[in-house]
Amino acid sequence: MPELHVHHPRRPEVFSVPPAVPSTDAVPATHKAAGSTGRRLLWLFATIVVGVAGWAFVTWRIASDHREVLPPEPASAEVRPEGIMVTAEPITIRPVKRTIDAVGTLNGFEEIVVSAKAEGRILRILHDVSDRVSPGELLVEMDPTDLQLAVEQAKSNVQVELSKLGLSEPADIYFDLARVPTVILAREKRELAKLKMERIQNLAAREATTHEAVDNAESEFRMATAEFENQMLMAKSGLAMIEARQAALAIARQQLADTSIRTPTPQRASPDNMEAAPYVVTKRSIAEGSFVRVGDELCRLVIDGTLKLRVAVPERHSTEILVGQPVDVFTAATTTPCKGVVTVIHPSVDTGTRTFQVEIQVANDSPALRPGSFAKAVIEVREDPEARTVPLSAMVRYAGVIKLFLIENGRATEVQFTPGIQTSEWVEIAGPVLPRDCQVVTSGQFNLATGTLVTIRETGPKGDAAATAEAGKPHHEKTSAPQHQ
Repeated sequence: MPELHVHHPRRPEVFSVPPAVPSTDAVPATHKAAGSTGRRLLWLFATIVVGVAGWAFVTWRIASDHREVLPPEPASAEVRPEGIMVTAEPITIRPVKRTIDAVGTLNGFEEIVVSAKAEGRILRILHDVSDRVSPGELLVEMDPTDLQLAVEQAKSNVQVELSKLGLSEPADIYFDLARVPTVILAREKRELAKLKMERIQNLAAREATTHEAVDNAESEFRMATAEFENQMLMAKSGLAMIEARQAALAIARQQLADTSIRTPTPQRASPDNMEAAPYVVTKRSIAEGSFVRVGDELCRLVIDGTLKLRVAVPERHSTEILVGQPVDVFTAATTTPCKGVVTVIHPSVDTGTRTFQVEIQVANDSPALRPGSFAKAVIEVREDPEARTVPLSAMVRYAGVIKLFLIENGRATEVQFTPGIQTSEWVEIAGPVLPRDCQVVTSGQFNLATGTLVTIRETGPKGDAAATAEAGKPHHEKTSAPQHQ
């Protein structure tokens, strides 16, 4: 009988079936075939069972979870509250200062444009930009040659007029015109004509002369009197001409003096009391050798110990700003405010801008303050001791609407409000007036609407950042977050 080879999936051995011992009894051929088929089926079934068992073992090893099993959470943690979890804080009552903000330009306490009063060529410049100068100090010198000649000419004209009247020096207002030689001569002629007329009249009374002689004597007297009066008028005219020549001489001398340009003396006292050198040169418009005419700008001076800030304030604040109010002044070059005070309030309102001018004096004790700088003024008008404020995180801006959410009886209520003073941490509720004991939502607002059920989360050791990150998530499957309209 041939050998039967059976392959096992795990053990690939070859089994040899020994030949059957011939029996004395004869076995039918059909019975032998049936026994061989049964053995084959039995081996096939065993092979399938072993393969399925191996596959199940391998799959169980791969799919099994070898991670450490944590202890179950407490029963209390499994109970989740109803509603949207949010964080909330009560409103804060705090004092705030009411201020008015305005912008403007810093100007010197006094700004002076030094101009030429006489024509001439620039001879010397003694001070340049940024130099500090004192009152009366020489700034610019002009060539005085032409004006010196004009002074000499004016002196000669005065002497000519004095010589006409026989004077050696100008007379004062009490000068007696009878001392003028021409007047003296005319007076003597008048006296002589008078005596001659009187003698002729005496002779005519005794009929010792003719009427013609009397008429001639009287005519000569009248002519002598007229000549005397004319000489008096000529003397007065001569005195007036002397005064005119003297005025021309004074003008020439003044023009000569104007060739030396000096720092003016301020008549208005500055609050900084910088009397030694209150001016600083801020601009020079000339150079040595240039020709200037009357009125041409030479340089500019500024009193910068105290500065003036002129700002435009809307007319609705006209009753709130008063003289003497403190002001904080900010510039781009300073990190801390400079102190100022309101000194001038203009009485009229500009019809174009509907604003009125306010002048603020600022003590220039910082090198960062310079005339011409752009500045912002914060004018303190009053202090409100009970302003209602909320954290800045409670404010929501959406589609041009500013609002917040209050918590009332476990539900959210939307309130639109007008913000007031705002800092980096809180914002004032200018309107409407909220109750003093109300709570506002500080996180999770974008999942809320009026009437939404909320649960306040207590901030733990993780801090507000962790609470904010988890706030706003629904903790109940039946609660849905409404969408903002």
